[in-house]
Amino acid sequence: MIVFDLRCGQGHAFEEWFASRADYDAKAAAAAIACPTCGDVHVTRALSAPRINSGATAPAPVGPCGLPACAGGACQAALPQ
Repeated sequence: MIVFDLRCGQGHAFEEWFASRADYDAKAAAAAIACPTCGDVHVTRALSAPRINSGATAPAPVGPCGLPACAGGACQAALPQ
């Protein structure tokens, strides 16, 4: 999946997810992308750096000391010695 920043003919900016660049091109050519604000189907890609979802998982949460083991409860660094 890839997300593009788009702009309609009225100047409204919005984001839309596509399976690929070819998917965007096909939908844009068929006027199958509509601005969520005004419904305009004259949509172009805005200048942007595309973000690609490669299926990577989010990093594990960390605790206050920065260690992943502390994220679920009491931080081991905070316990009295």
